[in-house]
Amino acid sequence: MRKMTFALLIVLIFGVGYMASAQSKSDNNAAGTWSGSWTGGSTGKFEMIIKKDAEGKLSATLSGTPDQGESYTIHSTLIESNGSKLTMKFEGPDGEAEAKVQAVIEGASMKGDYSIRAKASGEEVEKGTFTASRK
Repeated sequence: MRKMTFALLIVLIFGVGYMASAQSKSDNNAAGTWSGSWTGGSTGKFEMIIKKDAEGKLSATLSGTPDQGESYTIHSTLIESNGSKLTMKFEGPDGEAEAKVQAVIEGASMKGDYSIRAKASGEEVEKGTFTASRK
């Protein structure tokens, strides 16, 4: 019985270690500079820099250049990582809208969708898809 309990404990410890390692690798996989484009209610190109701080928290800065309109830079208010999937939120440059971005990372590629909502009404004002590659 003791050998069985000990063996299960060892398996549990290695399993937790593996899961922590996999989570860490997925976070590290997101960190870096990404360059891409979006289509939806508008179109354009962007560069996004994702960083991981000493505590392991991810943050991002996104610089967008719409095909019609002025360039802007926004910062993440939230990034959640679950394996190769990322959920990110950004506040609009004027503070009146919030963008929610859902992405999947596959190697040096990222793809996903976005939704922009007006903060005052909660109404969706734009949605679309994007693709990016690691620089």
